[in-house]
Amino acid sequence: FLVIRNYAKITNGLFARIIGKISALTILQYVNFINDKPIGRIKYALN
Repeated sequence: FLVIRNYAKITNGLFARIIGKISALTILQYVNFINDKPIGRIKYALN
């Protein structure tokens, strides 16, 4: 997730970035699940 390299000024910004990344990952996994593709291949979810 590259949490070490963050540019958040406050902790709320850091938490917002982490939650955004986790939710984006979950959405891509769900798109793969709907299209009967392997869930772990999120890189190819939008192809």
